[in-house]
Amino acid sequence: MKILLVISFLIPLIFVGYLMSKLDVFLSNNAVSIESTEKSANAIVLGRTVLASNIIELLENRGLQVIHLTDPFQLAQERKLCYLFALSESDADNIAFYKIGKRLYCIENMISICNDNRNENMFKSENVNYLPREKTSADKLLQMVLQHSEVKS
Repeated sequence: MKILLVISFLIPLIFVGYLMSKLDVFLSNNAVSIESTEKSANAIVLGRTVLASNIIELLENRGLQVIHLTDPFQLAQERKLCYLFALSESDADNIAFYKIGKRLYCIENMISICNDNRNENMFKSENVNYLPREKTSADKLLQMVLQHSEVKS
C-alpha cells in the first residue's frame, strides 16, 4: 500500500521535472513564437476552463486586449503584455506557462491556479504566484493581479 502511495506521488513529480527541464532548454534557445495576433495585447490567459472564460470577460470589460491560449507553448508575438493568467486544468502547463511569461516576456503581474493541492510544493519551488483552485474566483484572481500591479507602480 505504501509503495502505491509513493509511486502515485513520484510519477507526477518526475513528469513535472521532465517538463521543466524541457522548458529550460526551450527558453535557453530563445524560443521563437508560434502564433501571432494583430492586436496589441495587455493580457494573456491560458486555459479552456470556465475560470479562464470568466477572466477573459472581466479583462475585456475593463478595456484590455486579451490573447487566449489553450497550449502553454503557443506563444504570441506580443511585447506589450502586462498580465498573465495560467488557468489550465494542468498544473504542469500552468507552471510552464508562468515560467515562459516571466523569462521570455518579463511579465511581472502574473497568477496561476493550482488544481491539485498535492502539487503546491512544485508551485512554491518554482516561485509561482498561485491560488488553490477551490479557493478562487475570476474576481479574486483579477483583484490579486491588479493589486500586485499597483504595488509595483
